[in-house]
Amino acid sequence: MRLLLVFLKEPTPGQVKTRLAADVGDSEAARFYKAMVEVQLKQLHGLNHTRIRFCYAPDDAGDAVRFWLLPKMNATAGTRDDLFLAPTSPFESETHQEVEFHAQGEGDLGMRLNRAFAQGFKDGFEEIAVIGTDCPDCGSRWINAAFARLTSSSDRHGVIGPCPDGGYYLLALNSHAPVLFSEIPWSSEQVLASTRSAAQKAGLHIEELPPLSDIDNLGNWQSLLNSPLGPAIKKVLGEK
Repeated sequence: MRLLLVFLKEPTPGQVKTRLAADVGDSEAARFYKAMVEVQLKQLHGLNHTRIRFCYAPDDAGDAVRFWLLPKMNATAGTRDDLFLAPTSPFESETHQEVEFHAQGEGDLGMRLNRAFAQGFKDGFEEIAVIGTDCPDCGSRWINAAFARLTSSSDRHGVIGPCPDGGYYLLALNSHAPVLFSEIPWSSEQVLASTRSAAQKAGLHIEELPPLSDIDNLGNWQSLLNSPLGPAIKKVLGEK
């Protein structure tokens, strides 16, 4: 089975979407972030043979995040205390998506990503992808495509989804590659370029998906509202 790591934060005002908050305020930014996550959950319907592992921050937010997300996914208890089952689509009630929750742990983003990938491979998953919650357009279509590209060639070590702002919205790997998370200038316009450079120096063949935009500022937010996902975002927000 494959593993999808979803890095997210508890939607606490002042702790999420700080660049967007500079324009709309902390409370609105948290409300907008919460809506993006809930719409992205729907985008994850249709994953192929993939367990979802929500990696949350802060580390003491586990109960709050489960209380928030599990009802949105119509998830029920699984065979273990820490495993839940959600319908794979709004139209399927017989098959289920496995869902679990892990704290991100301490350290900068690179340390947390590296630890999450290391644990996933240790748990026996052969292909692992990570996404954030800043790109609602990144759904099962692109995640399945990334995994398919990994499977189709033994010479391909990873797949990355670039963002126009210099970051990336997805990274999929078929083996642990700590070099991709070390000495990367996180939260800068050089994340993608530095990751490409690190992969090249390590001899890793990383294929790229089409670029997708993430939501960092008010302009990005307005573009999202005018996109095909706009009506879904507005519905979650209770707006017309």
